[in-house]
Amino acid sequence: MSKPLDKRLYKNYLQKAEEMLESAKYSLSTSKNNAAVTSCIHCAINALDALAVFYFGQRHSGSHEGALNAVKKALTSSEFAEMTKQFGGLMILKNQAEYQPILMRPQDASDAVKRASRILSKVKEKLPS
Repeated sequence: MSKPLDKRLYKNYLQKAEEMLESAKYSLSTSKNNAAVTSCIHCAINALDALAVFYFGQRHSGSHEGALNAVKKALTSSEFAEMTKQFGGLMILKNQAEYQPILMRPQDASDAVKRASRILSKVKEKLPS
């Protein structure tokens, strides 16, 4: 499932991703591990949406995992493999961080910030500056 959008709106998704990463870093620095992980997940999703909107004029509107497949053609095979690794690591934490009584550990939050940073950095390389 995809939702058509004006390609210029990629900037809005990119801004959301950047804000989410800033929020995650602040949350990590103040030991708000659950908020940090959740912000990282939403950073990654918005970053992938920015890439999809810029390249294809649409964003995925189904499962979050589908957002990754929506950008596959915008990435080289090695970039896609790395993106899959980073995004997968975040998605493993999504259910626990957002819906379960399990609390995120400092290591979970630190790892999530690293993964989200890598995703956003790669997406920004693929977009106009």
